Amino acid sequence: MKPSKMKRHQETKHPETIGKDKEFLERKKEMALSKRSTDIRKVFERAGSDLQKATKVSFECSLLIAKARKPHNIGEELIKPACIKIVEGLCGPQAAEKVKSVPLSNNTVKDRIDKMAENCKKQLHEKLREAQFAIQLDETTTVAGESVLIVYVQYVDGDELKRDILMSANLPTTTTGQDIFMAFDSYLTSYNLPYTNIFACCTDGAAAMMGRNKGFNSRLMEKAPDCVIFHCMIHRQALASKKLSRDLGDTLATVVKVVNFIKARPTNQRLFAQLCEDEAHRTLLLHTEVRWLSRGKVLVRFLELQDKILEFLQNQNTLLEQLTDGFWIKTAYLADIFTLYNETNKRLQGSESNILECKEAIDAFMRKLEYRAGKMSQGHLQHFPLLLQHSGGTVSASLRAEFCRHMTALQEELKSRFADVDALSKESWVMDPFTSRLEDVEYLGCEDELAELQTDSLSKRYFQENGFKRLWIARGPVVAPKLANYAITKIVLPFSTTYLSETAFSALVAIKTKSRNRLEVHSDFRLAVTGITPDIASLVKGMQAQGGH
Repeated sequence: MKPSKMKRHQETKHPETIGKDKEFLERKKEMALSKRSTDIRKVFERAGSDLQKATKVSFECSLLIAKARKPHNIGEELIKPACIKIVEGLCGPQAAEKVKSVPLSNNTVKDRIDKMAENCKKQLHEKLREAQFAIQLDETTTVAGESVLIVYVQYVDGDELKRDILMSANLPTTTTGQDIFMAFDSYLTSYNLPYTNIFACCTDGAAAMMGRNKGFNSRLMEKAPDCVIFHCMIHRQALASKKLSRDLGDTLATVVKVVNFIKARPTNQRLFAQLCEDEAHRTLLLHTEVRWLSRGKVLVRFLELQDKILEFLQNQNTLLEQLTDGFWIKTAYLADIFTLYNETNKRLQGSESNILECKEAIDAFMRKLEYRAGKMSQGHLQHFPLLLQHSGGTVSASLRAEFCRHMTALQEELKSRFADVDALSKESWVMDPFTSRLEDVEYLGCEDELAELQTDSLSKRYFQENGFKRLWIARGPVVAPKLANYAITKIVLPFSTTYLSETAFSALVAIKTKSRNRLEVHSDFRLAVTGITPDIASLVKGMQAQGGH
């Protein structure tokens, strides 16, 4: 190199060395060489380690995207640019370069989600091959017109009772009981899950599920003859609530007609909202037959806006003439009854509800109806607040008699639909074995086991701290094995409702939207609702790390 060029390089790149002697420069050279790695493998290991970290972060971000039910391209369009801006502003451009190496493209996120969903599925299958489990299932239709079957399982894992999604699958053509069973059977066969481990199944009351000859339940019993079939208690209560006399049915139909007249036309809806400007609510609620709480909420809102509705319908003589004083009294009664119904329905909901707890809620509802019917026949309206408000405290004898007949008919309908559940009254010892009598378990021949359990101080303390489910799962097999086996298989493990499947539909709707109607939804859906954590470390270890661009 020419001396002039070397001099310029020193002045521009290494000004601190100007005027230094030869020994200084030699020491600096030795220090630089000592810091440089002599093993090229370490250089590649360090680079590979950074790529592995980027791959792990990519999995973790993809899991968050799936849990939040967001589109896959949000990773490269929002999350990654936002992270780069944040890190660049707080830590500088050098740190931001590491963020840029995280792969979050649309296809990468989809691939990560598929791998994690398969890992969660594998973990669940390993547990189900060794344990008995109960299932609940239901079917729904997506925005793209696809029919999707959803199956949940409940099983014992160690000392804990766990529930998770077993499968979701498209039904390509019809949705008969045969089609549903074939999809379910294909899944169990593919993953080597034995039918002998299924001991309980909960479904809704649809013909495809409950059909005697070709329904899903009858086909399941052929494969698992010891499986107990149970009809969802929430659906039973919903079906019983439809028991209305012709007069009360006409009243509900008129309410729906008025609501539809106001809500179905955008102009009417805007005018009505302006009219209700000073009210707590500015709109009515549409009645939806399939929603459990719809009737009660629609009727209560209708009564809240009574004056505004009458004012709005001044020029609608056909509708207005139907809104008589008797109509408003009947509407108020129905609102009170369905509000009571909604309170019970909410008690039946929940992922951890069991058969005995749901039975207690239904029994309480029937006793409330019986008590209110007695008070109504005497002319006492204090337990019907909306009826008391809109009637001024006076209801004609004929209307009171009609209301009493409706409550009595509703009680009879509930008794009929829950006749099989009444037989479970003798199982009350399961929920509190420490206050039960030894005679309560004579039919099982387990009086000695119950006596042992009741005198075991450790079990009693465990029951007080953890509840009866954990007691039978953790302590029961040690102290009272026969009682524990009976309690777990008959009461603790079986599903009492299809609540989990119904709530999973909401997640499916959020994922499979009109703008994502071509998405293969099942992996995203599993990660969105599962309680199992994917083993990201093993997934990263088993693949070649690649950085983003």
